[in-house]
Amino acid sequence: MGEPHLAGSGYVVVWVAAGEPPGRPDGLQGRAADYRGTRAAAHRVGRQLVAAYTSCPPEQQAWERDARGRPLVVGPGGLHVSLSHAGGVVAAALAWDGPVGVDVERLRPLPDRGALARTALADSERRAVDELPEERRDAQVLRFWTRKEAVAKALGSGLATHLRGIVTTAHGAVVSLPEGCGDLSAWSLADLPAPDDVLASVAVRAPGVRAVARTLALPADPGRPPGGGAVGPRG
Repeated sequence: MGEPHLAGSGYVVVWVAAGEPPGRPDGLQGRAADYRGTRAAAHRVGRQLVAAYTSCPPEQQAWERDARGRPLVVGPGGLHVSLSHAGGVVAAALAWDGPVGVDVERLRPLPDRGALARTALADSERRAVDELPEERRDAQVLRFWTRKEAVAKALGSGLATHLRGIVTTAHGAVVSLPEGCGDLSAWSLADLPAPDDVLASVAVRAPGVRAVARTLALPADPGRPPGGGAVGPRG
């Protein structure tokens, strides 16, 4: 997936909007409030992304959720969307050719890295992590995780997916996918450019799809678009 100048069939467009890493909230209510705020920001960015590529303003769009909770744009039609949010950063992906999944993670220490690796990583992925210097291992586990989450979201099965069956190399090549995903050639998967402390990946259930990625600032004011100004151009 490269970075073309156009969008539409053959492309997936992803906006990654990053704010300041949140502080540690006080108590369950504080964590819940942070979660709701970041989730709302992801929906705003998603609506602004759709507006930029369809000329349908956010207030005229119709969004729903499918039976598994995935966001659906039902007006305008013919679009596939995915949203993600974590640690003061959000991502929105827009595709034309098939179901899309995007995942974003803020780089952070993983005190439970071993347990996460045993649960989600294939043997070859765990070996790839173990071959790295200690200071790079958390980032690699999170990189594998974002790819798995992106594929799982495009499948529509989320964390119910057999994550260890989604296998990639350290450099991002897809080795295998779970049963029911079809041939590897029917998928497109890419790691995305993002701020230094952010990892993001996108998957589309369609072959030969190229990624257009844009990094934006996440405003503190919920009423402002990302980037502090008008939404971006069509290419």
